[in-house]
Amino acid sequence: MQFRPSINALRAIAVICVVLFHFRVPGFAGGYIGVDIFFVISGYLMTGIILGGRDRDQFSLRSFYASRARRIIPALLCLGLALGLFGFLYLPGDDYRSLLRDISSSLLFVSNFSLAKSGNYFEAAPQENWLLHTWSLSLEWQFYLLYPLLLLGCRHYFGPSRNLTATLILALAFFSFLASALLTPSFQAFAFYLLPTRAWELLIGGILFLYPLRPTEPFRLSLEAAGLACIGLALFWLNEQAPWPGVLALIPVAGAALVILANADSPLSRNAPLQFIGRISYSLYLWHWPVVVFLYLCGLLGDSWALLAGLTSTFFLGSLSYFFIERPASARLPGNRLKPFLMPVALVVVSAQGMAELLKVVPGVRFHFHEPTRPAYESQIVVKECLPNEFNAVDCRLGTGEIAVILLGDSHAQATAAAVQSVNPGSALLWALGGCPTLRQFSMRDGELAANCRAFNESRLKLLRETYPGVPVLLFSRTALYLDRNSGNRFRVHFDLEPQTGSPSLDDAFASEYAHTVCAIAQTNPVWIVKPLPEMPFNIYKGLHLRSRFFSPGSDIAIPISTYLARNKVALDTIARTEARCGVQSLDPTPYLCPEGLCLGTKNGVPLYFDDNHLVDAGNLLLRDLFSGLFPRR
Repeated sequence: MQFRPSINALRAIAVICVVLFHFRVPGFAGGYIGVDIFFVISGYLMTGIILGGRDRDQFSLRSFYASRARRIIPALLCLGLALGLFGFLYLPGDDYRSLLRDISSSLLFVSNFSLAKSGNYFEAAPQENWLLHTWSLSLEWQFYLLYPLLLLGCRHYFGPSRNLTATLILALAFFSFLASALLTPSFQAFAFYLLPTRAWELLIGGILFLYPLRPTEPFRLSLEAAGLACIGLALFWLNEQAPWPGVLALIPVAGAALVILANADSPLSRNAPLQFIGRISYSLYLWHWPVVVFLYLCGLLGDSWALLAGLTSTFFLGSLSYFFIERPASARLPGNRLKPFLMPVALVVVSAQGMAELLKVVPGVRFHFHEPTRPAYESQIVVKECLPNEFNAVDCRLGTGEIAVILLGDSHAQATAAAVQSVNPGSALLWALGGCPTLRQFSMRDGELAANCRAFNESRLKLLRETYPGVPVLLFSRTALYLDRNSGNRFRVHFDLEPQTGSPSLDDAFASEYAHTVCAIAQTNPVWIVKPLPEMPFNIYKGLHLRSRFFSPGSDIAIPISTYLARNKVALDTIARTEARCGVQSLDPTPYLCPEGLCLGTKNGVPLYFDDNHLVDAGNLLLRDLFSGLFPRR
């Protein structure tokens, strides 16, 4: 198709949105809409290439697939090789094997399938995936495989008239959009990553080509302005809490469609920097995410100087990739043969899979690499005896002697048990179920987990009443997780409230039900509520390792206590209200974990956390004095 500066400028806008969103630049909380804009552009261009070539009797599937491979694979292959070398030199064994698997799935264009199983795009765990962003390339490639077959089939059965083809594509787009709208609230990962619920965005681009408008020049400028306004609205109004893609994706998709329809000769399309960014947009998109992950794992993503260095590196790497990989590949590689692309991909995929398997058997193959010691999740200073149970929960007796205390809660109860037992002269019971808030009546996006949690809590309350009355109870809860409004958070709780004026907010409903549950326990047992533990913004073990490899030893990893207070505001208010209502007491870990206004993730270079929120023995030893007042001195 003929080069269109307005579409190139739109590419630039899309990649700027995505890059600045991933680098967490303030004001770009909705920058993930850039991918949706890319989808509309891609659908428009592919429809034009396929139908235009077919009208001239110059279209062949082999040439189409080869042209797509020439556009996508060379730079992606180089990125995979670069990350493979980086991982070989610097990543711990488990992370390196995971990276090798991701390289394979990305080059086979199936990474979106594995990501749909692993979790929501906006959650912390996927943010550590060096090739997370290739999900969109995989989805587009799947579209490229199927779409020409659809259009050629329409041409065969419907003849040269495009009306029936356009009607069919419009119908497919409608049903894909409907599926997206229906599935996003309950199955967001599926709706986000997979083609059936994303196809409508690409098909909208096809509809634009099949129903072309030729507005007058003044109207073109108005259409473009309206389109940019829609994109701006989505960019600045939306954030990670929005249910995405769903119905809201109509806003940026409509914006991109209006800009494409306008095809205006405007300052936007004449802007030289935008035109250059548009040309290198694919390479920028490819290389920016590994830089983001590196800064994220090093705990530097919020640092202004690191942000500037990261953006500069992204632009530099993207430019190199464009001039030395993309452009030469486009000019020199054959335009109608797939073999030059399939052979290198097959070689890298087989090598990556082979290396991943070899590392399991012979980890010493990386002779230069000293594997860092990961802190143990299970405490090494607590003796315990555990029993199986129907809830798949932790049900253990810690230590020996008379039962002096019962620890009840989610995984934070398990992770903090060592701190309690380090000062407990007797034994303790540990009842913990990961991802389970201390509530009796509630619902959760993960309905199976919620049902199991409710049953677990009821069984523990019954045991407290009937078997262990009078035994002190320590309550632990990662409350901020259960109230996190991130749209993909499967642990977020909700309550079956009547939709009427005066219905309590989620925060108030949570506080009321929490107090109701704690008061029920306090009727038979003394209760101490442990205030939330500080959470780090990234995996401490991984961050500490990368930092030590690339930077000279410096200050410990820490976050301001203001960050802790902001994240846990509702939890702390809820605990205060519960203390007043139920006559219970609370214990505050921050004087021990947050000295001088900084909550420590490491101390003297030693990790205090297993990941980003579970304490290990080193952290628990700092916390022991928090519980010393509960027990008689030894």
